[in-house]
Amino acid sequence: MLICSAVFFMTFSLYSLNKLTDMKEDAINMPERLNFLKGRRNLIIVYSVASYLLSILLTFLENPSSVIVVFIPLIANALYGSKLLPGLPRLKDIPVMKNLVVSVCWATATTLLPAGHIMGKISSVALVFYFILVKVFVNTVLYDMRDMKGDKESGIRTMPVILGRKKTALALMAVNVTLLPLLMFLDGNARLLAAILIINGFAYTIFFADRINQLAMDIFVDGEWMLSFIMLAILIHSGMMA
Repeated sequence: MLICSAVFFMTFSLYSLNKLTDMKEDAINMPERLNFLKGRRNLIIVYSVASYLLSILLTFLENPSSVIVVFIPLIANALYGSKLLPGLPRLKDIPVMKNLVVSVCWATATTLLPAGHIMGKISSVALVFYFILVKVFVNTVLYDMRDMKGDKESGIRTMPVILGRKKTALALMAVNVTLLPLLMFLDGNARLLAAILIINGFAYTIFFADRINQLAMDIFVDGEWMLSFIMLAILIHSGMMA
């Protein structure tokens, strides 16, 4: 329970801080968000830092050796924006690298934190890692599709800026297909939950290939895990899983 809470507070903190770092693009893509953030910057920084510290504390109380995992997103962010070797571009300046860094970062953190408690096999850890990696990658690219206008004007070369919406959607569908074989290694409720998440991935990729609706994206992309768990609970409660 403590680990789940730690992951929640870490996620909440990083998402909140990310809203501050994206203010330049949001001025074009989502001016209503920028209006909300104005005058609240210090407040957001305070509760984000407090949430991250709470995540560290909860992880330490549950398993002190896992505390280093909580710092993975911060370390990845520092490396992402730094020039690691002379003559080479920053990871931030390489197209699609942002999506890969974010995906690997979140997959590593959310897999390793509970690994010692709920997973006993390396194969299980690898399966969960890859599943989360793909889901996060697809979702971050979808949000790049939403932010195409601002990214173009800011000179940021994301996958949608380079390929366009249609080709990007096709690429994401191909990536999502690679999750289907994983269903063979799952059973029961785990298989059903994974199937719901995979189907949802196909559905919202197709939907957002032609249109952008911020509310729908927040609900079905950012909120897909909550929706999937609710759907799973309904199916179990109704007896369809019997």
